[in-house]
Amino acid sequence: MTTGTEARTSQAASLRAIIERLPDGIVVVDRLGMIRFANPAAARLFDRHSEDLLGSEFGFPVVVGETTEIDIVQRGGGSVVYAELRVVETEWDDEPGMQLISLRDITDRKHAQERAQQLAYEREARLEAEAASKAKSEFLAIMSHELRTPLNAVLGYSELLEMGIAGPITEKMRDQIGRIRVSGTHLLSLVNDILDLAKVEAGRLQVSSGPASAVGTVAAAMALIQPQADTRNLELVVVPTPEPAPVYRGDDERARQILVNLLSNAVKFTAPGGKITVRIQSSQSPDAGTKLQVRRTYVSFRVTDTGSGIPEDKLHSIFDPFVQAETGHSRSREGSGLGLTISRRLARLMGGDLTVTSTVGEGSTFTLWLPADPTVKDVESTVPIASEAVTPEPQVEGLGAIGHVLLTRMDSLIETIVNRVRWDENVTMTTGLKFSQLADHLGSLLADLGGALIIMEEAHGSPSGTMADAVEIQRLISERHGAQRQRLGWTEAALRREFMIVREELARVIRTASEFGDPLPVEDGLTVLGRFLDQAEYVAVRALKTGVG
Repeated sequence: MTTGTEARTSQAASLRAIIERLPDGIVVVDRLGMIRFANPAAARLFDRHSEDLLGSEFGFPVVVGETTEIDIVQRGGGSVVYAELRVVETEWDDEPGMQLISLRDITDRKHAQERAQQLAYEREARLEAEAASKAKSEFLAIMSHELRTPLNAVLGYSELLEMGIAGPITEKMRDQIGRIRVSGTHLLSLVNDILDLAKVEAGRLQVSSGPASAVGTVAAAMALIQPQADTRNLELVVVPTPEPAPVYRGDDERARQILVNLLSNAVKFTAPGGKITVRIQSSQSPDAGTKLQVRRTYVSFRVTDTGSGIPEDKLHSIFDPFVQAETGHSRSREGSGLGLTISRRLARLMGGDLTVTSTVGEGSTFTLWLPADPTVKDVESTVPIASEAVTPEPQVEGLGAIGHVLLTRMDSLIETIVNRVRWDENVTMTTGLKFSQLADHLGSLLADLGGALIIMEEAHGSPSGTMADAVEIQRLISERHGAQRQRLGWTEAALRREFMIVREELARVIRTASEFGDPLPVEDGLTVLGRFLDQAEYVAVRALKTGVG
């Protein structure tokens, strides 16, 4: 027959055997905080033998009924493990008042929590960085637009002054006005570079994709750069291209922009008497280092110069924003350091790349890679060769005919513009507005523009009081128009979009009239009208912001 003492002894032995096999660490601590028992799991947590733990001080504050976390520094390698600690009172070896402490290893859980927290911090930091980048890009875009509008007005007024519209000018005055225009054009190109970079970084820059003539794109770029090369006595050479001429797939206007930038840089960094060569090729094995798809054919545009070359340690950094091969206050060439950055990003947006090789003292070769279009054998170039900076001569014949076209087609032109504005998704405040409210001063402005073209041709470039009055009338009309749009709750973006529609419809009407009637000086006419409209937009936006008009 089993006595009560034997039963308790048996139960204690069974409990000890169970505790010995538990995966959680178990220690028993007496009233003085000394360890009286430690199972193998506890010994592993402390990285000590169970016998070494017996009689040692537990060393952690304990409160019965509470759960806490402790850090255990292991003696072997000094590593830290994390344990969840729970305490209950118990009787051990027939001694009451003992504390049984369970230690659950939560190191993996703790590391997982720390990793999750770190990921959260990194995600938050990334979102903050993206928000900052977006804010920077939006700021650059807004400021670029704000700068570009008055710059266009400066350029427009300087060209009108050169034409003698405001009165006779001397040769010295003409020279000074020319300097204003050249400096304004340079500043405008920098602003446009910043705007392009902001659009690229914000993911808002769009490029088209279609078949385009490699030969035509090069010809258009060369036509723009030839005057600069002639000024520096440089030889521009295009290596003959085998037939059939390569056709690439991309945005021909953006491709021309890249080539103009590459050629312009070559002109800047090549000493007078040097040579710049352009070579067009088709290749199924692009150069090493290009970020292009394998097993695909590309059209390469190689621009090689005999200039100063680029040091090897700067070959990669020149594609970073605001970086130039020449640095410091002594650098001899102007520029923002954005041209190559934008060019490479545009190339990659079109599925291509932009690479460089160079030898100091011998020259550089920049290569634009664009996907080939093997389905098209030949395509005519659609890139206009005329420079955007061309100033029309005041004696251009046919401006009066364009003016008469605008006057005779006034009603249909106004109706088309109003309908486009009413249904344009970028102009959302037209709901409930009458036709007369949308047309507003449009008829007066277009009539004055048509009359101004007629006056310019009749005056043959001579000063004209009537012309000066026409320009002043345009300013007054634009000011009233901007103020009216402000009263109707229009935004600046909506007003600028309206002016863009006006430009597009004027171009459509003039081109159509030239195609189906007597030929007109379309490009010269659009250039003059564009300058007038730039000034009108500037005045209208200013009135929109101030409400004055």
